[in-house]
Amino acid sequence: MANKNLQERIKKTQDENWELLTVLGMTWEDTKKLSEYDRGYLLLKAEELKEARRQRQQILTDNIRK
Repeated sequence: MANKNLQERIKKTQDENWELLTVLGMTWEDTKKLSEYDRGYLLLKAEELKEARRQRQQILTDNIRK
């Protein structure tokens, strides 16, 4: 059970690192150096950026259909 929890924590951290790398353009090394506070803040900003991109894409799609 402890091994499974460790694997889940590692996967969560790796997924968060990947999100910061792909959305914000951070390097992998920089993502590993973040404090939990900074990681949480940047993940929130990444979500905001992704939502703004989705909204822009929806507007473009709606305009094309008109």
